[in-house]
Amino acid sequence: MATARQHHYVQARYLDGFLAPGSVCYGRGRSKPHRSIPDGIATQRDFYAIPNAPPGVNLEKFLESKVEGPGLEALRRLVENKTPPSVEDRISLSRYIAFQEMRVPYARELNREHMRLSFEEKARQFENSGQSSLIFQNVATAEGIPVKHSEPYEVTRKDVEYFLADMNNNPDTFDLEHMIDLANDMTRFYVSMNWTILLARPSTAFITSDCPVFRQFDHPGGDNALLRPDCTTCCPLSSRAFLMMRGDIEYLMLAAKEGREGNGHTLPPIEFRTISDQGVANFNRKIAAYAHRWCFSGAESDWILNAMQGPSLRRKPTLTSKNGSTMVQWPRDDEP
Repeated sequence: MATARQHHYVQARYLDGFLAPGSVCYGRGRSKPHRSIPDGIATQRDFYAIPNAPPGVNLEKFLESKVEGPGLEALRRLVENKTPPSVEDRISLSRYIAFQEMRVPYARELNREHMRLSFEEKARQFENSGQSSLIFQNVATAEGIPVKHSEPYEVTRKDVEYFLADMNNNPDTFDLEHMIDLANDMTRFYVSMNWTILLARPSTAFITSDCPVFRQFDHPGGDNALLRPDCTTCCPLSSRAFLMMRGDIEYLMLAAKEGREGNGHTLPPIEFRTISDQGVANFNRKIAAYAHRWCFSGAESDWILNAMQGPSLRRKPTLTSKNGSTMVQWPRDDEP
């Protein structure tokens, strides 16, 4: 485990599955890699420190017991047994991946920016309206089109003033509760998706990064929305296995029908497939392209060093606020 104030944003035990026999770290824009051990990489000082809590009180113990422990055990059973997971393991692994997606510096930085802009927009609306409370609604978009609306909710002027003050007083940690909420929301999406596990042959291996979870699409261009029908969410599980998750409308219709009838028991489809060395190489290039600042491998490789010289394909979202609704659009570049 990391030292008391050095908190992992990518779990060391997860990195163990990629970095034997060595740990090679490639920094974006850096001229050469360096070697380390899993416990010494993907950490940041006081990354999970709870605002106003006593020294040493942070989210690491919660993540370790409720997310990392159950999730990593489910991951290892899935990879070793190569059989469909139980309901409990599917939930644990979905939660593990969702938290991994939301806990990294890239995601937290963007969520902090989004939260601040959203509350500043609310403050402007209060200033313009002179009201003490207003009704707001969050909107999810795909290709700029609203596709999912939250329930309308009331916010008071005092609420907005409180949160803006908290953001100013705790600029690096005010988002922790929101991070947990987002991860729990993403868990529900991932549990219900169609899973495909790609297996590497002994002659090759998958790599990973400081942002292991990324998305790919059937059609080029557009935004990075999870709700796009051609979206596949990807995550390397170990040097031997790579997970792809995709929305399955037929399964969702069946699950809804079973839910109405009170006899829900069907799990989403899952497939195991061994792919070629070239297939692994293609996915590794995507992993490197979507790394934020770091890429991790079990062996030195010139192509990773070269790939990490260019900018990351991860981009900042566009925030739009209008008529009490907050919309976020995630632009993206075409994939390598």
